[in-house]
Amino acid sequence: MPTYVYECKKCNHRFEILQSITDPPRKRCPECRSAVRRVLMPGGGLIFRGSGFYITDYKRKENPGGGEDSSKKTTKKGGEETS
Repeated sequence: MPTYVYECKKCNHRFEILQSITDPPRKRCPECRSAVRRVLMPGGGLIFRGSGFYITDYKRKENPGGGEDSSKKTTKKGGEETS
């Protein structure tokens, strides 16, 4: 459930309420019982976990030699290379 911030139009008291999206908005200040307005606040933001971002975690690794990826090659006993 989101947290909504309200501000009293008369006494400027700010308060937060955890309420469902479908709940009706608050109309009265808990301090002076005057009308309130909902204040738009920035969200909680993104949280990135792990060792890094796209470049370090998901980007395709390039072979520095420019040729085939040597990790995909397997060698049989006779010295022949297979993919």
